[in-house]
Amino acid sequence: MRLGRRLKQSMKKSWQPFLRSVVILLLAINGANIWAKETINGVRASNSGNDTRVVFDLTGPVKHHLFTLSNPDRVVIDIPNTNKSAALDLATFNDGPLRNVRSAPQANGDLRVVLDLNGKLRPKSFLLKPNQIYGYRLVIDLKQLGGSPGAKPFKQARPAPKPPVHEDSTSVSGGRSIVVAIDAGHGGTDPGAIGPRGTKEKDVVLQIARRIYNVLKAEKGIEPVMVRKDDRFITLANRREIARKQYKADLFVSIHADAFDNRKARGASVFALSRQGATSTLARVLAERENRVDELGGVSIDHKDPMVNKVIYDLAMDGSMEHSIKVGGMVLREMGTVTRLHKPHLEQAGFAVLKSPNIPSILVETGFISNPSEESKLRSQKHQIKLSRAISRGVIAYFDQHPPPGSYFAARKLLRQAAKHRIAQGETLSEIAQRYQVNMASLMRYNDLKNHHMIRVGQVLRIPNS
Repeated sequence: MRLGRRLKQSMKKSWQPFLRSVVILLLAINGANIWAKETINGVRASNSGNDTRVVFDLTGPVKHHLFTLSNPDRVVIDIPNTNKSAALDLATFNDGPLRNVRSAPQANGDLRVVLDLNGKLRPKSFLLKPNQIYGYRLVIDLKQLGGSPGAKPFKQARPAPKPPVHEDSTSVSGGRSIVVAIDAGHGGTDPGAIGPRGTKEKDVVLQIARRIYNVLKAEKGIEPVMVRKDDRFITLANRREIARKQYKADLFVSIHADAFDNRKARGASVFALSRQGATSTLARVLAERENRVDELGGVSIDHKDPMVNKVIYDLAMDGSMEHSIKVGGMVLREMGTVTRLHKPHLEQAGFAVLKSPNIPSILVETGFISNPSEESKLRSQKHQIKLSRAISRGVIAYFDQHPPPGSYFAARKLLRQAAKHRIAQGETLSEIAQRYQVNMASLMRYNDLKNHHMIRVGQVLRIPNS
């Protein structure tokens, strides 16, 4: 009997570690299911008469809490346990009462999505289950207050830049938008470089240019314009003239993709104009290749004396080249955070498309389409989004530091020099950074904060001057 009891006790002890492992594994699996986050991977909007429907595409079912705020009018949706994809930041809305969509993670782990509106609307929300075409969708219906079947459809007014809110209640008033001309290289009968898989440069750079447009369109005080909107051929001279005369652009950004005989060549580059020679052999070769697209168009300067014309042209070019180098360096630095660079410094060459007096101009080579690996990246939507956001960050950083006189950015820079913000209940550091259009890391350094949780209600933050 004693032997039997000892055997049972021994078997019981031998099974305990195994049972503990099973319990731990089950808890881990269950915990993963509990804490697994869903993702918003797209957003779209449509208008029908007086109503607007906003649809968020989801990877799975979510719960949400919705409320409205006034002055300015907006709808706020808090979605627990949810991430966002880059597609949420790239959405654009051309018609209807919906101006913009913003989003940021909250301290409690929720994702907060804000719909900026042009007027007061009554929201209604519900979740749709997957069908044969779409997965889970969170639907927000926006209805006009007091609407009737015969009411005139809502017409969107051009939104004025929403100023940052300062502790002393001063705000940015007036100031024009900065015009950024985005030029997708090649087009139409000119395919540009062609990758090993048959990818045409003209198609890839148009996609990236459109994504840059979408990012900059969401930035207050910047008005992006597309030089080439579709698959058409535009001469190099006409591209400059469209930017300079038609749009009166403050900056010209030409988007391209490299190609070289050596398929191992890789990395992104940023170029500014040089009238003293190219900074590298590759820069010279690329400039010659791009310039062969058509004959260099002359710049019309109304003066009879050719020598005076050259002096005026050189003075204008010297001013724009200085700023071209500054903005190019900032764009290159940001691109280096998301992709490999061909060289760690800005390059210069005699690109005809950059020869536009009074307009800082840069040419961005997004990668080598002749390199099979980089060709695949350039075709990737995810990589295109990363590139477009990096290029846009560089452009915005440049105008933060060098805003054109009379612009919204210039007025904002003056206010930021003495701006302070008193933290209210429920505010997060990311929301404050977004409100003042500053980088959160800069805001933390400026106020000697070690992490974003080191803030309290009533604390006064100094807003850095970008």
